[in-house]
This record gives sequence, C-alpha cells and structure tokens, in this order.
Amino acid sequence: MEDMDKTPEQLREELIRLRNRLAEMEALEEKHARVENALTEARDELEQRERFLSNVFSSIQDGISILDTDLNILRVNPTMERWYAHAMPLREKKCFVAYHERDRACETCPTRQTLKTGEAAYEVVPKTGAGGKVVGWLDLYSFPLFDNATGQLRGVIEYVRDITDRKRAEEELHQSQKMDAVGRLAGGISHDLNNLLTAIGTYADLLLMDIPDTNPSNLQAQEIRNAVEQASSLTRRLLAFSRKQVLQPKVLDLKEVVRSVQGLLRRLIGEDIQLDILQGTEGARVKADPGQLEQVILNLVLNGRDAMPQGGTLTLETAGVNLDEEQAKETMGIEGGPHVMLSVTDTGCGMAEELQSQIFEPFFSTKERGKGTGLGLSTVFGIIKQSKGGITVSSQPGRGTTFRVYLPRVMDALQESEPALSPAPSLAGTETVLLVEDETAIRKAIREALQRSGYRILEAHTPGEALLISEQHTGLIHLMLTDVVMPRMSGPDLVERLEPWHPEMKVLYMSGHSEEDILEEEVLPPGAAFLRKPFAIQGLLEQVRQVLDTPRASA
Repeated sequence: MEDMDKTPEQLREELIRLRNRLAEMEALEEKHARVENALTEARDELEQRERFLSNVFSSIQDGISILDTDLNILRVNPTMERWYAHAMPLREKKCFVAYHERDRACETCPTRQTLKTGEAAYEVVPKTGAGGKVVGWLDLYSFPLFDNATGQLRGVIEYVRDITDRKRAEEELHQSQKMDAVGRLAGGISHDLNNLLTAIGTYADLLLMDIPDTNPSNLQAQEIRNAVEQASSLTRRLLAFSRKQVLQPKVLDLKEVVRSVQGLLRRLIGEDIQLDILQGTEGARVKADPGQLEQVILNLVLNGRDAMPQGGTLTLETAGVNLDEEQAKETMGIEGGPHVMLSVTDTGCGMAEELQSQIFEPFFSTKERGKGTGLGLSTVFGIIKQSKGGITVSSQPGRGTTFRVYLPRVMDALQESEPALSPAPSLAGTETVLLVEDETAIRKAIREALQRSGYRILEAHTPGEALLISEQHTGLIHLMLTDVVMPRMSGPDLVERLEPWHPEMKVLYMSGHSEEDILEEEVLPPGAAFLRKPFAIQGLLEQVRQVLDTPRASA
C-alpha cells in the first residue's frame, strides 16, 4: 500500500495539503453560494423591474407600438389592442396591414420618416376600424430605437394619442364660426333688401291706387307687388336663419301648437304617408313666438315628406326631458335642465353622416336642382337658436331621419291670444303720427300713404330729430310709427325717452330685422304692436288704425 510506505513527515504534509484543499473547496462553495444569491437577487430585481415597466407600459392610456426596421409589429400595449381589436393578433404583422388594412406602406407616415432620418417625426393620421373605415383621428409620434452597444437603428417606437374628440370640437367650432359669419351676412343682406322692398312695394301700392283697373299699367304695377311678396318670403327665411327676427314670444303649450296644425299637416303630406302624433303626459309649456314655432313644425314635416317619395310613416312626438348639463352644452351649445322636446321622425331615404353637419347651412340642399331653396332647415335652425333652444339630427342612409328640437320648459301661466278686433269701418284718420325712419325712400313712401289717408305727419330722419320735434310740438302725438333699429338709439329706447312728454302717444314698431349686438331688444315688450317689413299700404293703414282704436292699457 502506497500510504504505508510514506514516512510520518510525508503523511503530515499530505494531511496539511488535504486540509488546505478542503478549505479552498469550502471557500469556493461559500463564494458560489454568494454568487448564486447575488444572481437570484439580480434576477428578482430584473423581474420586478420588468413587471413595473410592463405595468407602466400597460397602464398608459395612449397607444404604444414598437416596430422593427421592416415595419413589423414587435410589441403593443393594451390600448392599441383595444383600439384595433378587429385586427388581432397585431404582433408580427406589418403596421399598415394591422392598423389601416392596406397592402402597402402609407404615403404619409412619420415612422418611415424616422427610419429614414433616425430622428423623431409627427403626423396626424386617420384612426381606422374594421374594413378600413375611418372612425377617428390620431396624433402619431415616432421615436428612433437605437442599440446601446452598436448605436445602430433597431426599430421605432410609435406613441399614438386619440384626438377624435378634439378634432370634432375643432370642426364644430369651425362650423359654428362659418354659420355665424353666414348668418351675419344673411341678416345684413335681408335688412337692406327689406328696406328696398318696402319702398318698392309701397310705391307700387300708390301706383295701384292711382291707376284704374282697366289701364294695362295697373297689371304691371300688380306684377311689381307680386315680385315684392315673393322676395319678402325669401328674406324672412334668411332672417330666421340669421336669428335677427323681431320675435313676439308668449307662454304656450307645445302640445296644443302641434294639435292646432295637425289638420294642415295631414293635407300637406298626402295620403301615402301615415302621420302619427304622440303626446307625452308631462307639461309642455315653452316661451316662443307661436307663428315661428308653427313654421318650425311645418318645415320639419315637409322635409320628412320629401324624404319619402314612395310613402312611409311620419311621427311627431312631444315629451318633457331633463337634459344633462355637459351633454347639452357639447352637442347643442345650450344650458341643461328641464326642456320640452319635439321630435319629427320619417322612414325615408336618410342621409350620410358627412351631410348631417351641413344641412342647417343656408342654400344647402340634398334635393335636385330646382326643387327647394335650401332655406327650410336653416330657417328652423335660426328660429330655435333665437328661442334659446337646440336641435339635433340623427340619420342613416335608408333608415330614415329624426330631428329633435329642445326648448326650455317654463312654469309660467299660459298666455291667451289677444281677441281679434272688429274691422275698422274706415282706414282713414286725422290723428297726428310721428314717423321715425332713417331710410329716406321708405320714410317718403310711408308719409305719402298716410297723408293720402288724412293723417297729419311729423317726419323724423333720426331718433335725435324725433326728440327735437316732439319737444317742440305743442299738440298731441297720437301715434309714433318707428323702426326698431336705428343709428345711436333703438325704437324702444326712443319710446322710453318720449313717454314723459307725450304719455298719450301709442306706438307701432316696424322692422326688417334687429342687429345682433342689441339682441335683447329683438324681443319686443309683450303686446307691442309690430309691422314687419316689407308691408303693403293696406296692411300699414289697417295696423295704424287698429293701434289708434285700441284703448291704452291701464298703468
């Protein structure tokens, strides 16, 4: 045996060597354990960091997409998976295939720009749904992804933010500004046209009074008067759109208004259309101009009729609703709270979404050329807005259209219509009339018409001149015939100034429209007598006589 041949000294050296070896092995084992513990701790820390980063990646509500240099999707966050659920799975697909259902890269693509330049890029891109249909808009930021070791470009990080709501709000603001500008233009044009038409129509009436019926010139003057009436109808609709009409609102029941026009509506829509009227049980009191409200109903019903050339069903419904404050402000720009809703639904051809944002614009029409002026729905829009209400439209091609009108609900008592006065035996008179009109042609025509009927005329070109005349006039002023809107002072303000000097004076207002910057004066005092421009001499004399013959209300 080999160990038996060793000397004690050799055995001691061997033992020391073994002990040293054992100590080295124990030290290595201890070191290995420390390394293994360190590796475990590092692995745990890495896993914890990975979970943290994954949670951050998943919790971001904007979309994140990581692409390689060939536009293959490597990783996305849950937001992208939610937006593009119809295209799942997204990984390993080309971005243009998954996100846009295209067979080639998009022409305008910030990611391609980043891959080309190695720099960040930005673009607004469409957000698409199933079938490649555009359902919104996205802000897309692309950032280069470099290899830390080599510095080479390894891919792109796309950061995507949904801006659909912002984009729609911007479009609605642009549309509102455009509608407002067109409205101001329409109102200004209508004002000038009404003044011209008033002068033309009045002089035509004076000619008709002077020319015998047997004279051919009488027929020509009558044609002038007919043309004035047609032009007047057009300007009234422009004024409704521009929200610059002079309204005479009263508290009324919307359900009663619908009932009152029910017979007329049935005659207008024809026998091939079924008319259903649904009335809610809640109160339906609103404050509006009854004539204008009837115009709203009429226009919406006629619009529905025209959408059903082969017949169908037209449904009118009234109901009390409580509008959510935020939703009412966003969708219609009105205050929330209790409202009365009037809906008009047809089963007709419907319309595409892109048309719905344009239907309230003046002169926009889906009808073929020569059928319709394009002012019906713009008239409705203007009347409702001027009455502090809102209107919405919902429609789909082939599935009909629903218009919903919302007017603030009021709790005031209903106002009964004024009893009709018996016709005056004569339109002539001898009373003194203060005529205040800043348009010379109109003033001269009205003065001649009234003077022919026996009235004494005090003529004023401006409110200031009217104040001077009334101060110097020592007799009674039985009536002031004044425009509502004039330079430096409105008609109602002039009446207030003259009241202490001539408490006996009655007032008849006339106007083509009221300027938007004095909106509150558009609504005349309850019961105020009003004459809309343009008017015929017969209507002028009847209204003057009626106001003069009506007793003043007790103070």
